[in-house]
Amino acid sequence: MAASFDQANVLQRGLRRFSATAPGSWFFKRVLHHLDLLGHRVAPGRPAVSTVLAGIPVGLLTTTGARSGQPRTVPLLAVPLEDGWGLIASRFGSERPPAWYFNLRADPRATFEVAGVAHPVHAEQLVGPDRERVRRAALAIYPGYAVYEDRAGGRDLGFFVLRPTGPASA
Repeated sequence: MAASFDQANVLQRGLRRFSATAPGSWFFKRVLHHLDLLGHRVAPGRPAVSTVLAGIPVGLLTTTGARSGQPRTVPLLAVPLEDGWGLIASRFGSERPPAWYFNLRADPRATFEVAGVAHPVHAEQLVGPDRERVRRAALAIYPGYAVYEDRAGGRDLGFFVLRPTGPASA
């Protein structure tokens, strides 16, 4: 049993390292990201593909589209914090932020689903020490964020904290 656990950890560490490379980011952005969302639709409440393969905690963020007004759901790395969850709008180090970044700035009310439980949340974009707190917590889970910061070419990645605003629902 211990040998299979160690093998899983080695695989997960390897996938986390791979995802920080240019080819790995390409794969995660274009393939694994969509598998996480598909997996949620097929088997809601089950761990995301990224969680199983790479050991990365994933939550589903549902925002209101800034232009469309329609609900938009996207799987994201969830950084557990004492006061909610931290999110980083890295988009794998792209020069432009992801759509959910603009959605949260337009309307900070959202839903964040973790482990099959949906939490109504309010998003706050962070600066200063709070931003650094989320950055450190994220790097402890996934060191690839440092590579994304470099690759983004000086763009502020956009750090948020999602704070629960009401009772959760299963």
